[in-house]
Amino acid sequence: MIKTRLIAAAAAVLLAHSACAASWEVIAGAPVALDPAPLVAPRGIAVGRDGAIYFTDGAAVRVLKGDGKVATLPGRFIAPAGLAVASDGTVFVADAGNHVVKAISPAGDVRTMAGHAGAAGRADGKGIVAGFDRPAGLVLEASGSLLLADSGNNAVRRIASDGMVSTVAQRLPLQPQGIAVDARGGIVVHDAATALRIGAGGAWQELLPAAEPATPRPDGAPARIASGPQPARGGAGGEGRGSAAASTQAAEEACQRGKCLRRYQAPSMPLAPRGAQPAPAGQVALDGEGRLLATAPATGSIYRIERNGIITPLLGAGDVTGELSGVARGSDGSLHLLLAERLAAASWDASGKPQPLVLQYAASLNRDGPALQARFSDISQLAVGRDGGLYVLDGDQLRRIDKEGVVRTLLQEGGFRKLREQHPAAQVDLHGSMAARPSTGIFVTANGALAGVSTEGMISFISGPPGMSPDQTGMLPALRRIWAYVAQDAEPFVLPGLGRHRIAADASGQAWYCADNVLWRIRPRGVARKIALQGTDGCGDVLVAPNDEVFMLHGHYITRVGADGYQWLAAGSRERKNSTDGAGLLARFRRITQAVVDAQNNIHLLDDGILRRMSANGEITTEGKDLFAAVGKLRALAVGRKGVLYLATERTILRMKP
Repeated sequence: MIKTRLIAAAAAVLLAHSACAASWEVIAGAPVALDPAPLVAPRGIAVGRDGAIYFTDGAAVRVLKGDGKVATLPGRFIAPAGLAVASDGTVFVADAGNHVVKAISPAGDVRTMAGHAGAAGRADGKGIVAGFDRPAGLVLEASGSLLLADSGNNAVRRIASDGMVSTVAQRLPLQPQGIAVDARGGIVVHDAATALRIGAGGAWQELLPAAEPATPRPDGAPARIASGPQPARGGAGGEGRGSAAASTQAAEEACQRGKCLRRYQAPSMPLAPRGAQPAPAGQVALDGEGRLLATAPATGSIYRIERNGIITPLLGAGDVTGELSGVARGSDGSLHLLLAERLAAASWDASGKPQPLVLQYAASLNRDGPALQARFSDISQLAVGRDGGLYVLDGDQLRRIDKEGVVRTLLQEGGFRKLREQHPAAQVDLHGSMAARPSTGIFVTANGALAGVSTEGMISFISGPPGMSPDQTGMLPALRRIWAYVAQDAEPFVLPGLGRHRIAADASGQAWYCADNVLWRIRPRGVARKIALQGTDGCGDVLVAPNDEVFMLHGHYITRVGADGYQWLAAGSRERKNSTDGAGLLARFRRITQAVVDAQNNIHLLDDGILRRMSANGEITTEGKDLFAAVGKLRALAVGRKGVLYLATERTILRMKP
């Protein structure tokens, strides 16, 4: 019962972040880790009987408890690299930097089980007589003995319950990083590229998971790793790696833009040159629900691999996954293996029969599909359409999340489709400016013009350089242009400086933007009226409230624009920057990047990545302190018709609960 409650509590924390679950939730893109602060080269990981997750973090051993809180265990370590947890709660630690194995009792007492602190060695015996060289992975046998991956000695060692150390296998053709015992009594060890199964007498054979060919990126990097394990084969004693060093050949077909999963190659973990010391590999463990937990030293993260193969962050840097290595045995006797440098994953049942295991790396660009499985790479703008869809400007691509929660890219072969033509518009270049249209779809600035994009991704140019839009030809457009010039207060189509500042839309269907000290108001048919700005503030990002008030964002202050173009200060200070709440002119801002207005004329804004709010009466408050601590800086925001606020980080979209 206690275990069930702890697992349920941990799941609730992971999905909703209990500290602020009443205010926000992830609705699309990369999941958010419990704590996004990077860990220091995490390697060892183990799960206790109560579901608590123990892991190494630099020179410390920590535990993620069922309530989502992280605690540090007692003990002084230099470079802990392997963990195992006994049924009574004792935590065993392989301290690679000290060349010893220690034990932490449930009461917090720490003792050295075997090895001579600070001195590498290679000797059997009891206590300090025994010698290890950079001990790494640990696993408990059914008898209560510990098996140790002695990486510096290329060996597997056993520590009996009375502390006696013996050698199980030596002169292995790898420096073992992780270790597990399979259901048939074999010992499996691995590094980043190779796995060996050691049988009775110390003879070993190589495990060869066959990686399924993956769709490559244009730069040649594989798109994913998959499984299709083959029966183990190999030699005995001191045979070399042989075919284990051969790299898997990827398929030759090109990766269509937005159609494939692109795997992230961690820049801090390059492949080691021949003869160089291999980089420390991560390790894996299985939780109570049979899901893999994997450490990634290079990215400072711990990931959880869901049953569908999706890799989600649990602790650490987030949804950028590098290569994962490790081996672990499940409660049903199944064996799971990840080999980073092989780009392969494999699983076997208790009898040794291969089972499917497909990993879907989460760091992909423009991956469509169900919202929580889709991936974004560089979110910069959000807009909620009248049609109920959420539009996302992701890098140079426009994407839409429909009401059913499915993400779709509204670009085909690098361009939109024209409204009256089915072929793609050539080289449509988005400038990072987007606003929801009062009808359906959105306004975007593209190729120096203002355009409308429908829910199906069809584009129609509304206003821009002459010749840009087919709507500009014919008698009616010509008469419209003549009338506009005669009226002397409107200029159709030729709109200078489009794209320098963000556009806005009002309830009547007009688009607004500012350039060259002129505020432009563009009607749905493309006729633009202009207001010359007064004073020295100049242009900024335009914001139009439901009560028809027009605001201008100027980095660290906000102005209100009158009908005559005069701007007066609404909030902040022209001279001073800070992050202070209070009444309009007493408040301070650091760097306002985006803002939206809700139906009650409240302005929600991002100030240096933090969510703040300016009420209709001008009071400034900071609203996203807990959110900032959990997910980091925010990059985009939008508000729906019912007042729901949507926020985005670089790769994650969140919704503020009313």
